[in-house]
Amino acid sequence: MRELAEPFAISQPAISKHLKVLERAGLISRGRDAQRRPSRLEVEPLARATEWLERYRQLWEGNFERLDALLDEMKVDKQSEKGDHR
Repeated sequence: MRELAEPFAISQPAISKHLKVLERAGLISRGRDAQRRPSRLEVEPLARATEWLERYRQLWEGNFERLDALLDEMKVDKQSEKGDHR
């Protein structure tokens, strides 16, 4: 557990709590090896989560692209309005 906590500004008990949450979610599995509790990533649930997130990433990316286009259009309209009032 110490190896996991070293690179982060987080305590060993906090690391342990995070690992328990990941284990309950089925994203890791933990074993026993004397005093150690080695953790292993579970590939299938992570792959499903990645697929789900990817669908939403694509959706939001499309929404943001449309928003960018609308904002660009509004800038052009505003600039042409300023030119019309001179």
